[in-house]
Amino acid sequence: MGNGPRETFAFSFCVPRSPLPGNEMTYIQKFIEFFFRIKWLGILLVLGLALGVGISTFYRGAISSRQRTDLTVFLVAGEMVAEGRANQIYEIENKRSWHYVYPPILAILLAPVSKWPLGATVTLAYLLSLVCLAGTIVLSRRFEGDARPSPWQIALAMFFCLPMLLNTLTRGQFGIISLFFMAAIFYNYLRQQKVLTGLLLAFAVALKISPLAFLVFFFLMKREWKILACTAMGFGLFFFLLPSLAIGFHQNWELLRVWQSLMSASQSDGAYRHYLWGELFTPFAEDNQSLYAVITRCVWHSEAHFIRRYSTLVRYITLGTGILLLALPFFKTRSAGPAKANDPLKLLAEFSLFPMLMLFNSPVTQIHHYTVTYFLFLAALMMMDRAPRGSWARKCLGFGLWTCALSLTLGMLVPLMGYWGIPLWGSMLLWGVVLWNLNQKTRDLRQETKD
Repeated sequence: MGNGPRETFAFSFCVPRSPLPGNEMTYIQKFIEFFFRIKWLGILLVLGLALGVGISTFYRGAISSRQRTDLTVFLVAGEMVAEGRANQIYEIENKRSWHYVYPPILAILLAPVSKWPLGATVTLAYLLSLVCLAGTIVLSRRFEGDARPSPWQIALAMFFCLPMLLNTLTRGQFGIISLFFMAAIFYNYLRQQKVLTGLLLAFAVALKISPLAFLVFFFLMKREWKILACTAMGFGLFFFLLPSLAIGFHQNWELLRVWQSLMSASQSDGAYRHYLWGELFTPFAEDNQSLYAVITRCVWHSEAHFIRRYSTLVRYITLGTGILLLALPFFKTRSAGPAKANDPLKLLAEFSLFPMLMLFNSPVTQIHHYTVTYFLFLAALMMMDRAPRGSWARKCLGFGLWTCALSLTLGMLVPLMGYWGIPLWGSMLLWGVVLWNLNQKTRDLRQETKD
């Protein structure tokens, strides 16, 4: 694709980024920038929040008798590898009777620290998440060209994601690490580092199957064959070669077969009879914000009713809906080809859509997985900042932003809101608005060209 006026102006609109009178984001921007000017106050707030959350995380994970952390699930699997019993990583339980359900490479990487005192590993995991969070912010500011957000936009997008970020930090989950990988993938993609982009994507997916898996479809849409080839090579490296060198080819192969059977069991007719049902598979957990789980809760009023009158209809409906949602970006976006031939902001907006599709389509999507909404917020904020004042694009983006942010917060705080899928519906609204806004500007541009 060339660099003609149709590509150049599709997203720029010749509107300055600085706030204009009447801009509904002006007051929020000024409030955030106040803390950038009074740096000591902003630093004090960030450090205070990090310290407070760190103390809570340490207490929940290392001191509390209830041991309210998911980190021990990963550590017991790593301990099996360290003891030469890697064949038991999917059988062992932590103190809360939870099981390891991720690819073998994560357990292998955690083996060296699995026997550390729990307090040390909880602290290490927390600090690693903070480093990845800082890395995400730094990389966001280094996106090239029109994909580079303003500091206040990054801060506001992070604030919108704060409920999920805090949940991820205090639970010892890896959502922020996935967010960092997402930033690193896009950063290297813009810089045309295609081999590194593909390897980073493969490692992020192999480490812990995450929303980033659907970025394969983004690169397929962009016809980035070299990145896809490097991703496939990375899958071979991180799923097969490196784990096989650590625990043996035969044992790694058997573990991958067990892992694959666990993943497929979540969508089987007899999933409710599986030992992971109450722990992971059940669609009746309020924090399960997948399309399948939410629609299931709307159709069947209780788990017992669901088991007595089980039907595959909902599964087929959600599968069809998922395929339709996945097809929309292919049919509705105009971008194709290398990153330098496209507007960077448009690339960022499209890039942000695909991990969200993984959240919608997966049968199990816990609400802390919605940390990747950060990029959707970021793209929407930047698109809104460039849209003409009073335009439908600006109004719809603003409505979608606040609705999505409020729905995610309510879903975290109010179990009933989570049960009825308010976070899911709010996120799907913003997803649709961003996609529609891309296409709306394209149609406007074509009309201007005709005129």
